[in-house]
Amino acid sequence: MTKATATTSGNHEPGYKAVLVREETKDQLRELRQSLPDRDLCQERRLATAALEMTMEKARVCDATREQLIERTREIVVRDLNKRSASAA
Repeated sequence: MTKATATTSGNHEPGYKAVLVREETKDQLRELRQSLPDRDLCQERRLATAALEMTMEKARVCDATREQLIERTREIVVRDLNKRSASAA
C-alpha cells in the first residue's frame, strides 16, 4: 500500500494518473456519476476514461467526429482565454 500524498489525496488507483479538466467539466462528470445507479463501477475516473476512449476511437474512424472534436477544442481555447481575461481584470 502506498502512502497518501497531497498529489493522490489517498485515492490512488494503479493504472490511473491525474488528468486536468475544466472545472465545469469536472462538475458535469460528478453530476453524471451521481445520477447513475451503480456508483462504485462508475467512479469519475472510469467515466472520464470511457468517454475519452470512446471519443478517440470514433474520431479515428469518423471524419465528422474528428472535426467535432477539433471544433470543441477551439471552443475550449476561447473559454480558457475568456476566463483568463476575466480573472486578470
